[in-house]
Amino acid sequence: MTRTLGDLIPEKVRMVIIGGFLGAGKTTLITRMAKELMSSKVNVGLIMNDQADALVDTQYSHALGLDSCEVSGGCFCCRFPDFMKNAEKLIDASKPQMVIAEPVGSCTDLLATVVNPLKAMYSERFEVAPLIIMVDAARALSEGFDRNQLNGYLRRHQVCEAEVIVLSKADLVTPEQLELVRSAVKEINPAVRTITYSSLGEEGFQEIMGVVNGAQTSDRRPTDIDYSLYAQAEAELGWYNSTVAVELVPRVDAFVLGRRFLGALADKYPAGDVAHAKIMLVTPVSAMKMSCVQGRLTVDMAKGSRFAEGRGQLTVNARVISSPEDLRRNARSALSETVPGIVEVEVEECFSPSPPKPFHRMKE
Repeated sequence: MTRTLGDLIPEKVRMVIIGGFLGAGKTTLITRMAKELMSSKVNVGLIMNDQADALVDTQYSHALGLDSCEVSGGCFCCRFPDFMKNAEKLIDASKPQMVIAEPVGSCTDLLATVVNPLKAMYSERFEVAPLIIMVDAARALSEGFDRNQLNGYLRRHQVCEAEVIVLSKADLVTPEQLELVRSAVKEINPAVRTITYSSLGEEGFQEIMGVVNGAQTSDRRPTDIDYSLYAQAEAELGWYNSTVAVELVPRVDAFVLGRRFLGALADKYPAGDVAHAKIMLVTPVSAMKMSCVQGRLTVDMAKGSRFAEGRGQLTVNARVISSPEDLRRNARSALSETVPGIVEVEVEECFSPSPPKPFHRMKE
């Protein structure tokens, strides 16, 4: 049952958590949902999340005019007090009826570390929607959910604890291949509801909105997880975030710049090792966001002129199977090879995530 605006206004704020592995399309879906809700006069706030500062997704949401904030320096589970502080800040500032939270793509065990603490300690303030996990259908087809591989173990647990699975990027696979992915998901989590979705059209979107706007709340119990394997899976990835000041001559093609940089970075690694890389280029006349997932390039946003010029800022986030040292060197090399007019690197962080240490872990 989808509720009306009047049903959403009262005391409780509806908390919607949308997880899923890196590059599954979470931010694109969340911003689309937020715009749809706002067009229906539902006030909504977003909380982004990253292991480091200088987050592309926060800049992206701001560029779209959405109320958003971020929890950086660790995932929601490890920085739960910061998560709640940001939620309260959003509520105080813009009085949202709904908060949509996007955890780090390598994060799992969300039922025990985020959903249950919300339900146990903040039940008078929030109602928590069913946990939504996005699964890139094309990637699931090629990589699967093998529990004997580190990233496979992590992705499998994300599927295992989901209450709703969104099979994203359905346009990249055939109906037969999509059915194979759905069967694999159901084998892991027989009770889960699956929704097929493509960001290129309407397929599945209104069904997802029905979950988001509906009256159903999270009621699934957490599933067991091996935190040693979880930590090893996260540590396989190098995380690179930087903010670079640029001074661009007139008519620099922002799309060409983005393709060249992301292509140059991807070329330095074996196919598939770039789990997710994205950039945001903002100048006085333009804003552009572009992503690369396993060699596939997409333009996520273009605002203003296609051609960038003047003093601007390029933000880079890359998650790659790599040592931090190699990733830093390769990212810097790709920047110097492809980005003109670099004035200075204002912010730069590169590391492998520390083992997760949840602030709370509640099994009931």
